[in-house]
Amino acid sequence: MPELPEVEIASRQLRAWLGGRRVVSARAEKSRVIRGQTPARFAGLAGHRLTDIERFGKWMLLSFDGGEGLVSHLGMTGKWIRRRAGDPPPSHVRASLTLDDGNAVDYRDMRLFGRLIRGKTAQLRDSAALRALGPDPLAGIDVDRFHSVLARTRRTMKEALMDQRTLSGLGNIQVSESLHRAGIDPQRPALSMTREETERLADAIGDSLRATLREEDSPEPITYVEEGGENVFLVYDREGQPCTTCGTPIRRIVQGGRSTFYCPVCQPRWRARGTTRTGPLRTSARVPALRRESSQRAPARRLRVLQGGRSARRTR
Repeated sequence: MPELPEVEIASRQLRAWLGGRRVVSARAEKSRVIRGQTPARFAGLAGHRLTDIERFGKWMLLSFDGGEGLVSHLGMTGKWIRRRAGDPPPSHVRASLTLDDGNAVDYRDMRLFGRLIRGKTAQLRDSAALRALGPDPLAGIDVDRFHSVLARTRRTMKEALMDQRTLSGLGNIQVSESLHRAGIDPQRPALSMTREETERLADAIGDSLRATLREEDSPEPITYVEEGGENVFLVYDREGQPCTTCGTPIRRIVQGGRSTFYCPVCQPRWRARGTTRTGPLRTSARVPALRRESSQRAPARRLRVLQGGRSARRTR
């Protein structure tokens, strides 16, 4: 599934394939990939040359001369591929750009969760979808801002990191990998993080992104793990396999309807104050207990009893 590293690689490939080339023809079939638009609108890219590609988390903005633009989101199964213009396109191609060098660049998307949005570059850059994104972590993370965001939410670490307003571009893969590298329980409340732990996590996110880029960067389109591609990750999609650090079997849990993979030894379970602590030391005094312990005593009650034929009161 494409996340920041895969989209970064796709943007590099598109720069190499489209840079300076003129679009001879542009075609898009009517599908939900271009929902809200018509194939004729997409066809208006013909005659324009690519001038720049910007990446915003999992989104790409392709800029053409004349102020024309195209926003691309790969969704779950989308990818850009290149072929000779005379060759038949592969299956599930939803849009194609034929170039003046005799090549065609196709957008292929089996499950139709991706987006292609045609418009003026300035308007696309200022769209609500792009403005809502948090900072891109590949260039570096502002730890103070990052810690402030985590301190304001009671969601779990997995859920907080999946929110694209926290940091843009992270998904199931990079969240699982980064939390594993930082030794942080994915079920831990985000507001329980100390600044030192947040800084460690920021470093882990950068390490995970760079490691994925090194392993996957290639002139060829990426074959995702779900498609049978090589699994280059430490914990993602490795349920039951031994952790490369400690040998403990990797576990899989579901959080917010999505899979999380983690090592129960390298990422020990975090406990709130008042419970048995098996995880990282907790220093924040603002975090309430995760749940009321069954051993907590109910409030005392005054009961009337008879002693020697007389009424008396005692506390139970």
